[in-house]
Amino acid sequence: MLSDSLQPQPESTKPNQAVGEAEIADLGVNFSGLQVKDASPRLEAEGGELPFTIQALPLELIAEIFVAFLSPFPESSPSSGILSPILLCRICRRWREIALSTPTLWRAISLVVDDFDGPDNHNAEKLELLGYWMQRSRTQPLSLKLASSTSSQVVVPFIEAIVAHCHRWEYLDLLVPFDCLLLLQGEMPLLRELTVGPVDLRHDITRGVKLFGNAPQLWHITLRSCFLNSTLRFPWSQITHLDAHCLYEHECTDILRETPLLVACTLCVCCSDDDMVVGPAVPVLPQLQTLILLSQDLDVRLWLVLDYLTLPALQTLEVAEPCITLVSLATLAERSKCHLNELLVTEATRVESAYRDVFPGIQTIRLDGRMMQD
Repeated sequence: MLSDSLQPQPESTKPNQAVGEAEIADLGVNFSGLQVKDASPRLEAEGGELPFTIQALPLELIAEIFVAFLSPFPESSPSSGILSPILLCRICRRWREIALSTPTLWRAISLVVDDFDGPDNHNAEKLELLGYWMQRSRTQPLSLKLASSTSSQVVVPFIEAIVAHCHRWEYLDLLVPFDCLLLLQGEMPLLRELTVGPVDLRHDITRGVKLFGNAPQLWHITLRSCFLNSTLRFPWSQITHLDAHCLYEHECTDILRETPLLVACTLCVCCSDDDMVVGPAVPVLPQLQTLILLSQDLDVRLWLVLDYLTLPALQTLEVAEPCITLVSLATLAERSKCHLNELLVTEATRVESAYRDVFPGIQTIRLDGRMMQD
């Protein structure tokens, strides 16, 4: 049981002070610069050095050391092992009390739901662990990461457990069955960054489901590889940063038409049917400064995406050469009248001068990582 794992060691088996300090040293915690409060008068009176242990520190300082011991937020530390906050509960009773009363230790968690049956399936324990993290984090903003390729029925209890705390979500990363995403409802006033994608492609969904409309602070979305723009609708009008692992050419332009505030965008584009309509033109994106267009294969028509864009604020552009043309770059530059500072070209075969003819005032050109400066 989880509660048993959080109990400190019995008195008879507790390590002595020397062993305890050795374990602390093994964890890489350096206390050499710390001093006990009001220690100077005592040192002067006794004419010697004050014996020091971590237990002499104020509770607040020990709690800060515990937080620094974990991965920096919003990254999540392991839920078990020597880098888990649970370890801090097993050293001694005092450490356990401090750890359990420090909500910031429990504000981030990452779980993978098992997709198999048998004795090695630990989903029940993981669900209990998730509930414990939610309880101990109290009112802290949360960073949650949940992944599963199993059936919706198995994942639903995990989704329900985190949805109950959606008002505290700040960072959310979900890779779960499509049907589970439909449960993501509620007020999300703190949500800032979202990574999302179903594990299953649902071409049978003909009408997009609106999600995260109650997340006014959401500014960064990352779309995983099984995302279909026709199935899920996000509040694109407020998004300033977008990353997509796999979009068809027409999905790129469809989304960009709805993102007037976009500042930085990375799109990995996959090939769609030749007869797929990409137009009409995307309205001017006045704030887009960084655009990275990657391709999954040589047949991707990145030039077709570029032909529909007008980017007057563009400063950095990265493209894959086999999928673009010099004409598409030249017309983009002419149409946008942008002052490009940096051009990055992957799989380049053309010489640098060919690109400088298109962008004569550019400062830096990188061809497959090789930098050429003006």
